[in-house]
Formats: sequence, C-alpha cells, structure tokens
Amino acid sequence: MIIGLTGRRGSGKDTVAEHLVHKHGFRMLSFSDDVLIPILQNQGKPATRDNLIELAMEGRRKSHNGVWAEKMVSVIKFRGTGNYAISGMRFTEEVGVFRKAFNGDFILIGVVCADRERYERCRTRGTKGEGGMSYDEFMEREKRPTETAILSTLELADFVIDNNGSIDELKKEVDRVVKLLKERQR
Repeated sequence: MIIGLTGRRGSGKDTVAEHLVHKHGFRMLSFSDDVLIPILQNQGKPATRDNLIELAMEGRRKSHNGVWAEKMVSVIKFRGTGNYAISGMRFTEEVGVFRKAFNGDFILIGVVCADRERYERCRTRGTKGEGGMSYDEFMEREKRPTETAILSTLELADFVIDNNGSIDELKKEVDRVVKLLKERQR
C-alpha cells in the first residue's frame, strides 16, 4: 500500500506519516528529504524552503509537474515492495503519476487544519527557515504556486483528515482510515 499525503504547510502530514511508520509499519518518504534535499546537497546549497521551492519549480519548468513524482516512484521501486507513506504531494499531476504506477495500491489522504494553527506549528518547529516569520509572511508564502497547487490536489483525496484537534484525535482518525483500507484489500 502506498499512501500519499497532501495538505498545506503545518497541517500535520509528517505527523500522520510518522504515525503510519510507528504504529502500522509503513516506511516514510518525502519529496523534500528523499528527492530534493540530496540534489541541493550535491549543489552545495542549504535546504531552506526557498531553495527547495526554487529547485522544485525549476525541475517542473524544465520537464512537467509530475517530474518529482516520477523520481519518487523510482525510489520506491528501488527500495522494493512494502507499505510507504509519502508526505508532501502538491500537484495533481503527481497524484496521476502515482495512480498510474501503483494502480489500486495508491491512496491519497488530505490533511487539513486552520491557518492560524498551521502558522504556529511552522513557527514553533522552525525548520526550513520558518522560525522567525510573522503571520503575514506565512500567509504571503501561501500564495506561491507550490502552495496554491495543494488546494486542487486536496480535491483528489480519497480520505480527508481534519487535524484541528489533539494529536490523539489525529492518530485515532489515521487508525480508522488504515483499518478501512486494510478491510478494502481483503
């Protein structure tokens, strides 16, 4: 089973992926960590959000919006069979690449959360250069093409998980979805 996770920054995609790993035995992959950051490292550039966005958009301009999904499919096929959770699906074309490559074994889960809560999470974790940004800066970054594309991708989700509650509530909802998916596979 391959679960793709989509949602806006700070919505809880990585938390869902980590729960899938720890409780359900999935292997976690992310476009940033497993595809883009190694390329930035080879270029001698730091893994800031701006550098990640620039690299991702450059690849899409030179090729197409599913180019990074194709690279991720290659990573999965190289690593072998198993259950994977892929955090950070942004473009509808990426979903198309995964659905074509993995047929019924691919499920897209959308994770949604209120803007203010997402901002606080991003600021608190402080990764990718986001620790010192203001709420206005956060909302301005939400207008970038890599962020606005997520809204269309969320519409393709097979399941949507609301993450405006506690972490325990989020985990229970993930467990419910996994149970449904396993029952479907029987």
